[in-house]
Amino acid sequence: MIIKNQLTKRKYGKLILSELMFGGKVSLIILALYCLLWRIMYSIAKVGQLKRNVPVFSGIAFLLLVVLILVIIFYRRHMKNNFIYKSETEFNIDSAQLAIGLSGTYDKVIYKWDDLTKIKENNKWYFLFFKDKAILPISKNIESSLLEELKGYFASFRSIRKSYKGLTAAVLVLVTVIGTYFVGKCAVNFNGDLSWKIRELKTDKKVSVNEINFYTSKLEGIMKYVQEKEKLEPNLMTNSVDIKFKKDGTITSIDTYIYGFDENYNLKSGYLVYYDKAKGDKITIHKQDWGSGGTTKYNQDNDLSIIINMLNKIPVEQDVKQWNESGYAIMYKGIRSFGYNLEGIRFIDKNGEVTIPKIAQQEIKGPAVSVYCPGKEQSLIPKRYVYKK
Repeated sequence: MIIKNQLTKRKYGKLILSELMFGGKVSLIILALYCLLWRIMYSIAKVGQLKRNVPVFSGIAFLLLVVLILVIIFYRRHMKNNFIYKSETEFNIDSAQLAIGLSGTYDKVIYKWDDLTKIKENNKWYFLFFKDKAILPISKNIESSLLEELKGYFASFRSIRKSYKGLTAAVLVLVTVIGTYFVGKCAVNFNGDLSWKIRELKTDKKVSVNEINFYTSKLEGIMKYVQEKEKLEPNLMTNSVDIKFKKDGTITSIDTYIYGFDENYNLKSGYLVYYDKAKGDKITIHKQDWGSGGTTKYNQDNDLSIIINMLNKIPVEQDVKQWNESGYAIMYKGIRSFGYNLEGIRFIDKNGEVTIPKIAQQEIKGPAVSVYCPGKEQSLIPKRYVYKK
């Protein structure tokens, strides 16, 4: 029986690659690794835990890559058998063998039926597998009489198995759709760690600082770093400034919130400025867009310029020297009332003139900056600078 070869190089390549990827035991390995990859990806998107999940993800991805590389290697080996897809070749089939070659020539490649290991089929093709790892696709698009005769030949040697490449590919697509859905769900509405990271990318900006010294930079220097990344509103207000620094002035942490008001004193934005030297050398600016939903009202006494001016005038370095501790801090929490308690109280005006009151003739209240030693506020009385106009 003679059958014209209907293969081309492109068609043969597609059939072989699909068979290697989806037709054998390798497809089960690929499917298992692919499912695990999505499972770990979902875990990263949902809860983060990068130190644990990223190495696992990398290991699975590496194994999957190795499997795919092996598939490509085997694919290239099969493509070297160019006699299978040469034009004008034919399959000459008899009870002992299958010969492939040009019509009317003796230059043929012989495959013995004794070397046949298995036969698979789908709607359009038979796939013959031989001991030398060769895979021969034979089209079913032939005369019905020849097809029945061919099927009879095959059945006399090996049982014909159904090929489930389509099912395997469908499962991979289904896993992709489901994985994309659940990972994507973690990216919205604060449903997972991924949504927070995306929000950070949208709202957070970072500026590198090699080393920032409070004695020389003060709050004004910190704000210059902020202005490198953000265009601030014309009217700024704060009721929260907390800066910690070492004995030599090196800043170890910053935690500050600034309100941004437009020309008409409508709240537009909020800026959380934070920095932790132990975790990195970058100041993070987290912007919150209030739009028209902000309820905080502008208070001139909390204007940022007052706090900057106070910290420029307060002799912080001289104040902390007498304590001789390893770390210090300054804190501003807005308008504060100390009642009639004079402990640690100092008045400071816009020119930086400092006075220490001896008696309290009225309630001590106003914008107040505290210079203190963290954790030792009871034994080392903080110096509380209250702004007086």
